[in-house]
Amino acid sequence: MIKYRKKILNIAIGICTIFVTTMSSYVTSSAEGTLEGPDVYAEGYCVMDADTGEVIIQKNMNEKFHPASITKTLTALVVLEEDYNLRDTITFSDNAIHSLSADSSTLPPMAQVGEQMSVKDVLYGMMLSSANECSNALAEYIAGSTEKFAKLMNEKAKEVGAKNSHFVNAHGLDDENHYTTPYDMAMIFKAGLENKMFKKIVSTPTYTIEQTNMTPARNLEMGHRMVNGSYQCDGVFAGKTGRTPLAGRTLLTAATRDGRTLISVVMKSNDDEFYNDTAIILEYGFGIASGKMEPVVWQDAKETIWATGNVKIREFPSVYAKEKGILQKGQSIERIATYGDWCKIQVGDNIYYVSNDYVTNIDPSKPPEETSEEITTEEVVTSEETTEKNYKNGDGNEYNEENVSSSQERSSYYETGLTLIQSNARLLLLVGGIVVIGVITIIIVRGKKRKKKDIYRF
Repeated sequence: MIKYRKKILNIAIGICTIFVTTMSSYVTSSAEGTLEGPDVYAEGYCVMDADTGEVIIQKNMNEKFHPASITKTLTALVVLEEDYNLRDTITFSDNAIHSLSADSSTLPPMAQVGEQMSVKDVLYGMMLSSANECSNALAEYIAGSTEKFAKLMNEKAKEVGAKNSHFVNAHGLDDENHYTTPYDMAMIFKAGLENKMFKKIVSTPTYTIEQTNMTPARNLEMGHRMVNGSYQCDGVFAGKTGRTPLAGRTLLTAATRDGRTLISVVMKSNDDEFYNDTAIILEYGFGIASGKMEPVVWQDAKETIWATGNVKIREFPSVYAKEKGILQKGQSIERIATYGDWCKIQVGDNIYYVSNDYVTNIDPSKPPEETSEEITTEEVVTSEETTEKNYKNGDGNEYNEENVSSSQERSSYYETGLTLIQSNARLLLLVGGIVVIGVITIIIVRGKKRKKKDIYRF
């Protein structure tokens, strides 16, 4: 009996193990599924809640990319959290100026060796004009050298939650050992926005550096077009740009809508699309965060559709995406999937998107089908309580309205039950696990009771 009980116990434990594994797998796959975002040109991106750090949508957010000048957000954060005085004077060294490549981004005009500015002015120059000589000057001011400053950068990155990053300079020029990820940059930018001075600098459209000992006053404009107002995107208030040959276009952006602030990080995009990429992922990010959009899951819907009006063909599923043409009213196209207000269409070997609001799967060139029912007196059976119509299908079997109705109701109940089962799979798994654990407990308790009884046997 004891041997039998052990076998039952082992089987129950095995079932429990399967339950836990399945549950874990289900939760993991569900969590990953909710993070998927729309396709854009950027090879990697991340949209994160600026207050909680929750990732709303992502694409390759843990893949390593070259960051280019968005590196400067970490540089600014390190400087602003060190023991400093914004009024302190920085003198530009020969190394700060001449260690840069000829095509490097600089102040307008570039700072000169021996030129003096306040820490505050150098910070604004670095963040608005993306001036690399300012990055070097700040690094030397804080740590004595750019190499020592890079160590402080890596320490700060880990402190704020970056997991897969390594920095070797303060400006972001290409180096094989200088890399980060969309997720890490979102965490760094999040930490920066929690610093009042940092937030003020990256939110400033224009700034004037007063006349120095060597140069007249400089008028600076924020390089981020959404911040300076030349590219309209609802709610954007802060950001930083980046661009190098290896990094492509990178962009950090912060926006607030309906009281919620999101951070977007775009990495390895191109010169033409990185702002559009940002607008698209912010649109989806806010939509999903607010519950106005479902997580991005495309449903197969392979069929021919017709345009009910002239509808724009988009490169990506967003009003911010480029127009690739017009689907004329009455024109047909192959739809292959749908999501929310969008449908994915096949044009030759290319995939594009059109609004679901302006298409139909009913061919407008065909007249609507006319149906009629002929009922003879022989097919009508009456009674005191009901009148039933009999129908014959192709196999010769007869059905009446009551039977059809009952069948439809049963089918409806079945479909509803199936839907409930599918939508509550996690709950069912949990209940199943509880039942199994209960069985184990009963077996163990009964076993103990039986042992106690055996003690008193003579």
